[in-house]
Amino acid sequence: GPLGSTMEQKTVIPGMPTVIPPGLTREQERAYIVQLQIEDLTRKLRTGDLGIPPNPEDRSPSPEPIYNSEGKRLNTREFRTRKKLEEERHNLITEMVALNPDFKPPADYKPP
Repeated sequence: GPLGSTMEQKTVIPGMPTVIPPGLTREQERAYIVQLQIEDLTRKLRTGDLGIPPNPEDRSPSPEPIYNSEGKRLNTREFRTRKKLEEERHNLITEMVALNPDFKPPADYKPP
């Protein structure tokens, strides 16, 4: 094989201090990463740590506000961010179930 292919491969996931256990198949490695990402998103959704910059200048511009019939704003930044995280988590859970049929989604997970 090409030179260097015997070197231990370390897979680094941005924002996750993770070294993937050696000797996994590609599927197992992917499942390992996906599971970590699901756990990370679950933690964010549970703790409300949505990664929204505290400084408004660092945020993306807000869209026009949308209100419901009670005049409550629906598309707040937190609502939009949470929705995005939930969609991301749903996609990862769908992939995880395909990779590992025994996977149990987080207790607070509801498919959209």
